[in-house]
Amino acid sequence: YRGYLSTKMCFESMFWLTNETVNIWSHIFGWMLFLGLTLYDLCLLNIHASFTDKFIVGLLLACFQICMVMSSLYHIFSCRSEEHFNCFLSFDLLGIALSMLGIYMTGVYYAYWCHKGWQMFYLSTVLAIFLAAMALQIPSLNIHSNIKLLTFVGWAAYGVVPTLHWTIMMGGLDNPIVALLLPRVLMMYIIVGIAFGIYITRIPERFFTGKVDYIGSSHQWWHFFVVLAL
Repeated sequence: YRGYLSTKMCFESMFWLTNETVNIWSHIFGWMLFLGLTLYDLCLLNIHASFTDKFIVGLLLACFQICMVMSSLYHIFSCRSEEHFNCFLSFDLLGIALSMLGIYMTGVYYAYWCHKGWQMFYLSTVLAIFLAAMALQIPSLNIHSNIKLLTFVGWAAYGVVPTLHWTIMMGGLDNPIVALLLPRVLMMYIIVGIAFGIYITRIPERFFTGKVDYIGSSHQWWHFFVVLAL
């Protein structure tokens, strides 16, 4: 475990073997992955799509990259001081929120392409929840961490509403588009559910105290499943 370190030492600690090493590098590699996908999708893949479509895809992948970078910065500088810990934790949560916002916005945009009224409704509600979740992060409000966590959980669960609505509106699994896309959405929720379950139960370290500090802790599994889900 790292103690209070200077900024220079925080950077150097990226290359030490600590309980944060896997947390740092897992999302650095995640950032590299999404950067590569961005370059491939927008520059190398020869798809005749409109500028708007390319912009939306690029924005989604940019949100994923910001999530990875914010997470890595949090784990690098969390030991700088208590003030830095709280500051970079807010950045980390902002990155998570932006990735969720990107998923919702792109999903709703395309799912309700032919239903502009519902499209605007769901885009507005998702954005409103995002702004509320961000407002709760303001330090001066002194909002309990459990309330902040429940807000994110509720926001994630809210995605079931437009998904079910879209499924019913499109005619269920008899529609080939629903049959193609719905299992992917469900798989994302399953992966995120597993990740969240591991995160809150602190498995496996609660059963193997001191034996998974470097490799295999719950937070490291959380990182792995987050990249997989995105």
